[in-house]
Amino acid sequence: MTAVDSPVRELVLADALEWEAARLANIAAGRCCAAALLWSCERALVAPASLSRQPGFKRACSRANDAGWPVHLRATGGDLVPQGPDIVNLSLLFRAPPGAAFGLEDAYRQLTSPICEALSDAGISASYGAVPGAFCDGRFNITIAGRKFAGTAQRWRPMPDGNAVQSHALMLMRSLDGNSVATLNRFYHDCGINRAIDAGAHVGLHDLFPKDIAKLAQHRFLRMIAVRARASLARAPTAKRRILSRSVR
Repeated sequence: MTAVDSPVRELVLADALEWEAARLANIAAGRCCAAALLWSCERALVAPASLSRQPGFKRACSRANDAGWPVHLRATGGDLVPQGPDIVNLSLLFRAPPGAAFGLEDAYRQLTSPICEALSDAGISASYGAVPGAFCDGRFNITIAGRKFAGTAQRWRPMPDGNAVQSHALMLMRSLDGNSVATLNRFYHDCGINRAIDAGAHVGLHDLFPKDIAKLAQHRFLRMIAVRARASLARAPTAKRRILSRSVR
């Protein structure tokens, strides 16, 4: 996605993770109410901090780096995920109201609704659910015909009058290739974790359209997500119509 009018920003992964952390801190400090970003980055692995406590983690990182997959740690939960040019991420950060009226599921719905609506507009039926064999599996995967299209994660930071929420969705523009799957599985093996990722458990956007229109369909799909994500934040009760990002446009 390198076109001038692309809604996706090409970032270095470390900069994308720093952007998320800085926006979450701004929201928690009351300096802004919401932010959104569609982005893609270089090939890498991203692991939750909890995975770094595995006895073989350092060896796994060293081997992955030697194979061209540098490893980064993230603050949100979940599990090991790949990143790369064929993946587009949606970062949605906002201020949630206090109390039990808005919870984890509400935050996931706010994150995933723009994606599911854009899929629906493209004539693709999506649902939620775990997919055996998928990387970073969870019940708020966005699935298409029983295969994982997008994974999700979130992080909450308490505020005096609510919570700052960092939510993130990883969308596959193309299915995982053999190299990606082998890298993930080798990393788990080196960490001493008995887990196997199955390429067939995933589906990429390009698999869903004829080859001659797949690139145009991807552009329209991502443009629609950008529009709907911005609208979602503008409708949020705490957004005050102020969205700190020109990256979703």
